[in-house]
Amino acid sequence: MKPIMFWSKNSIIEKVSKISNTLDDISADIFCGINTDSEYLHKLSLSENDSPETPYKCMGLNREINLERELVYPFIDSAFSNEYAVHPSPYCFMLPYEIKADGLRKGCRLLEPEELKARYPLTYARITEFKNNFKHNSTSLSSADYSVGDCKLLQYINTPKIVVSDHYSLQASFDAAGNNLFEKGCGIVLQDPSRYFYVLAALNSSISRVFSEICQNDRLYNGSLNPGVLRRFPIVFPEEKNLESLISTLSSYLTYIHGQIYRTASPNISGSEDYELLKFYERIVNLLVLDTYFTKDLDPRFLEILEENIVHFGEYPEGGKSGFSGFEDSRCFMNELQAVKQKILDTPDFGKCRFNSEFTNILATLKNNGVW
Repeated sequence: MKPIMFWSKNSIIEKVSKISNTLDDISADIFCGINTDSEYLHKLSLSENDSPETPYKCMGLNREINLERELVYPFIDSAFSNEYAVHPSPYCFMLPYEIKADGLRKGCRLLEPEELKARYPLTYARITEFKNNFKHNSTSLSSADYSVGDCKLLQYINTPKIVVSDHYSLQASFDAAGNNLFEKGCGIVLQDPSRYFYVLAALNSSISRVFSEICQNDRLYNGSLNPGVLRRFPIVFPEEKNLESLISTLSSYLTYIHGQIYRTASPNISGSEDYELLKFYERIVNLLVLDTYFTKDLDPRFLEILEENIVHFGEYPEGGKSGFSGFEDSRCFMNELQAVKQKILDTPDFGKCRFNSEFTNILATLKNNGVW
């Protein structure tokens, strides 16, 4: 029997800071969001009237307009919590670029004024009107007027990715369609797409809070997340492949539940059945991730019960569609996740599962220091 170690906050931070494998080792690329210095030229809000004739409101012209839909992309607002699933934003972004949608890394090309006028006359008219009326500039339109500059994010449009923002602490969401633009935060494209949900769980776990403390202690950043910092995030994978699969499946549950709650959010969500379902799976995922990073010896029966009841319902849908394989109705799937939760709780041995004293000490230390 190995000796039991009792963990202080400092020893937890030291342990995590010494993990050699990092996010940089498993990523194809980590990059910044889009530069919105010209936000009045590009940023739009959705029409309040939900009109198909004028679906957008130009923030620069302060009126509703219509644009070619293929040049308009959804926008992630970092002012919202974006944990697991992307929070629906009232904003979108117009990009006069041609994106070649083949391969992991896409080719992107800024459309010249003549081509923009011929192929996308509504967008051309909007930019020209903005330049004339808002900028009070009547010179001929130049591509420099509407360029967003060198932005690596454009090369990964329509590529699935994790988006990490610093909303009080690190929060990671999965953009399955890969078509969301964002200003603050970083995008992560992994070398192995099968590991997106596991990495998502690690980034949203208490390990993320410990990492934030390490960054603050080492003065790695001043509150503005950047790729150089995120590349250092420590990554530990379970030794058992079935445990990694279990965490990934639970992470996909949480992505779906967060997405449903965001779409139906109300002031009374706290304490609701859906909220309790969310918290239940979040606690289990956090326990499994913490055990992977620290002790690697959870109660075997605890893991058996989870493996007996956690069901892989199918692939998380591309394009952000709400549903897993065989579930067209979102409420039906939420009910199924409630049923899985109840089966776990109703297993007679579940209440008898115990964490060893070392793991309990880690949990207590994290909770007492506001890290859990």
